[in-house]
Amino acid sequence: MTSLRLPFVILFAVSAYAHSCFAADPAAAFAPADEQPARSAVDGFVFCSDPGKDQPVPVYVRLCNKRQVGTLNCGEKVEVLSRHDDMLRIASSERPPRFVPASAISQQANKFVAFDSQSAVPDRGAPDCSRFQPIEPVADGFVFCSGQQASAPVYFNLCQSNASGSVACGEKVGVISRHGDMLRVTTPPHDLPRYMASLAISQQAGKFVPFGEDSVVPEKLAADCSHPGSTFGAGGRLSQGSAPDRDVTPPHLIYSTNPEFTDQARRKKVQGVVILSLTVGADGLPHDITVDKGIGYGLDEKAVEAVSRWKFDPALKDGQPIDKQIKVEVQFHLY
Repeated sequence: MTSLRLPFVILFAVSAYAHSCFAADPAAAFAPADEQPARSAVDGFVFCSDPGKDQPVPVYVRLCNKRQVGTLNCGEKVEVLSRHDDMLRIASSERPPRFVPASAISQQANKFVAFDSQSAVPDRGAPDCSRFQPIEPVADGFVFCSGQQASAPVYFNLCQSNASGSVACGEKVGVISRHGDMLRVTTPPHDLPRYMASLAISQQAGKFVPFGEDSVVPEKLAADCSHPGSTFGAGGRLSQGSAPDRDVTPPHLIYSTNPEFTDQARRKKVQGVVILSLTVGADGLPHDITVDKGIGYGLDEKAVEAVSRWKFDPALKDGQPIDKQIKVEVQFHLY
């Protein structure tokens, strides 16, 4: 994987309270469950109500926004890591941790015995999926072109100078919010949130009617692009130790999770900063995460675990996604 070695640093502050504010493990709701199995895992067996039909049990990579990634066969032995309402987090020697319906896993191989509150499996509670609901447009818009244009440019973020794509004139888009002279929209074919110039989107298909203050589209703050960190949003700030590559738009953080405090660190009242190096791939996911500076007591692993779940709009060069090496500071504080 090719990376451009510019010393970008994301500063991400995390507050951990002495009464274990992260105990509910909310990160598992959205993030892929690909860390190593917990030591407290207990054996379970895939249970099928009608073994003769041998209907496979669906396996999901996340609790919220479920996406099936495979199946389990009747009678298959698994390790049960934790309970999440009507779902179980499981693993096996050949599979990374994933989620399955609790009704499909039994404590015994020959009859169904549920992993309930009396079992040895820790209960993580029901996930809060409300903050992971898809972003819904509030109005329809239409790409408006003037002159000889055949399309209008689309941008990954508000401070991007090079377009990441384009949408054909007359194409219908969903309008989410206004940001100064830009609109956040969902674009075809996958309805992914992107940004387009407000002068390129009309309320009507036949003539240009702007989405102004009197429209139903909410006004959000315009981005301050004078500092690269403005593209990272809540919880993070991107700073540079040297002059940036002017041909490259840096990665844009679009989803982050908080790391957990370990019991050992909490008892010892350990605080500090873990510095990580990683590569944001062209796929927008973190790769090759390493610890540059650790503080021990299990917090280094917790920082890696949390950052591995982050998602980015990738760095761009000439409008094309590229790999980019960055540094991340994850701060642990007790209050």
